Amino acid sequence: MEAIFAEPKKQRLFSLTRKLIDTSERGGMTMLAHHPWDMEVGTPWIRKKERVSIYGTPYWDLASEDEIRRLALEETVSWWSGFIGLEGLVIEYYMRVVNRGTFAKLPHIEEYMKHFIKEELIHTLVFKKAIAYFGSEVFPMPEFMRSFYDDNAGTGEYPLMAVYMTMLIEWVADLYQQLDVDADYIHPLASAVVREHWKEEVRHIKWGQNMIIGLADTDPEFQHAIREFTPIYMRQLVDQGVTNVDCFNRVGMAHPAFQDHEALLEAVLYSEHRKRLNIELCVPMVRYFVAAGIYDEAYHDLWVEQGFGTELDIVLNKRSLAA
Repeated sequence: MEAIFAEPKKQRLFSLTRKLIDTSERGGMTMLAHHPWDMEVGTPWIRKKERVSIYGTPYWDLASEDEIRRLALEETVSWWSGFIGLEGLVIEYYMRVVNRGTFAKLPHIEEYMKHFIKEELIHTLVFKKAIAYFGSEVFPMPEFMRSFYDDNAGTGEYPLMAVYMTMLIEWVADLYQQLDVDADYIHPLASAVVREHWKEEVRHIKWGQNMIIGLADTDPEFQHAIREFTPIYMRQLVDQGVTNVDCFNRVGMAHPAFQDHEALLEAVLYSEHRKRLNIELCVPMVRYFVAAGIYDEAYHDLWVEQGFGTELDIVLNKRSLAA
């Protein structure tokens, strides 16, 4: 069977998938072994202060420290809730894909998908338990997410659009999460949840990246679509990941300025601090888009229009991120 797929990029995909299977079998996340559930909760910080949405804006000085700490918690819970919603859909969708035998003729892929589904299931359980541990509640699933895979299943033999969209969302979310807990005052349980989740998502993202590179030429319509919509979708993901007004409503910010949600979100999304964070977040992704041929010079103006001109300049001109 493997001789059918002689092209080097496909062989790299199958070889990588075999390695990912072996890694998953050796040490996947467990509910109990990887998280200090018996630690006292106290009054935790579970997001780095510099990553709280209002940091670097005039709103920071209008909030008490307790309000900021609780906002940090709810913004993190908002992310974890997003993972629960997305990964629940991932489990349901890819179980159908595996049961239909969609990947059956691709070496190792179907076997890997079973590990992938199991890991996503454990992630949802861990996030739900962590949210309850910190005394919060899961946010409702956004309406647009309910039909996510119905709208993005794909156009060719393989569901590449679904793979691609899953990879993008999880990649943005994991880059955010890594930066969120990068401080020594973060509660150990929050750090462990993010760290252990990140270890597994790195495998999922790497697999998704190589699926796209290895199989994109089987679906020209897919190739054209991702070159056109990626900068637009990236802008939406990056901005949606910052915060949402429900987080502020849960905290009940006392200062009346927080009631003007339009002005609040504008200040949060377009602050100079947020722009610097976005560059740090997006440069690794833009490097992949360029290397994989997803970035197309024909759409350069669209990337700039969506706010990724600096990231492209860093990647295309090999500038230092710190420059």
